[in-house]
Amino acid sequence: MSVYDLHCHSTCSDGSLSVSELVLRACEQNVDVLAITDHDCVDGLAEASRLIEHENLPIELVNGVEISCRWHSFEIHIVGLNIDPDAEPLKVLLSEQQQRRYDRFYAMLEKLYQRGVSLSAEECETEGLPTRKHIADAMVRKGIVSNPQKAFDRYIGKGNSAYVNPEWCDIPTAIEAIHGAGGKAVLAHPHGYKMSNKWLRKLLIQGKEWGLDAMEVSLCQQSPGHRDALAKMSQEYGLLASQGSDFHYPGNWRELGKNLCLPADCVPIWEHWSQ
Repeated sequence: MSVYDLHCHSTCSDGSLSVSELVLRACEQNVDVLAITDHDCVDGLAEASRLIEHENLPIELVNGVEISCRWHSFEIHIVGLNIDPDAEPLKVLLSEQQQRRYDRFYAMLEKLYQRGVSLSAEECETEGLPTRKHIADAMVRKGIVSNPQKAFDRYIGKGNSAYVNPEWCDIPTAIEAIHGAGGKAVLAHPHGYKMSNKWLRKLLIQGKEWGLDAMEVSLCQQSPGHRDALAKMSQEYGLLASQGSDFHYPGNWRELGKNLCLPADCVPIWEHWSQ
């Protein structure tokens, strides 16, 4: 049975591995089908495709992206799979999203400065789009905090003094752009938003009305009970099922292809790429 990992990140957004390193590691982990889904960015897809073709690697690439959206008080992530990265509607939206990322990044640096924490953009060492993770890592390197989580807990996490509310697009806009690029729109990590089941069901109902195609059911960091609950929800709301590690860096908990399998009653998204 083929191993599908349809959610991972490179240094084009907030991953620790370059695109080439990411693809090679996926091969080492025996992943057969890989989707690179960097945040609001498709810059690594061409490089990945060239590497696979040039080295004749035993892996299939699915073009992907992860789009940050606003919904009520939540930041929701919609993954686009099997997209055409050159589609104009998607390119326009991603350009807008990237500008929002830069604006937020510099606004957080300014808020940190006002708190007496001097941190430059250069010190954040961003290869791709800047994220809060880059700020947190820089704060660790400068000895301001002992680990990245403390940067979120004390400074840049929601509700703290250096936090800046994101101005992301709404979910219908993201879904429309993904569909305009020929792709499928997937709700990423449904249990990752710290919302009640009541709110999650509301999100799925509205998402379905807006054209949401699928939801992630299988992730490497989840209990069997959580996986089964998501599987039942995907069936209840008529959504295809996807799976992905949400890999950012090598480790024991989130690893490419690790523990990814869909319950038998789910309808895998890869069986409906062209529909």
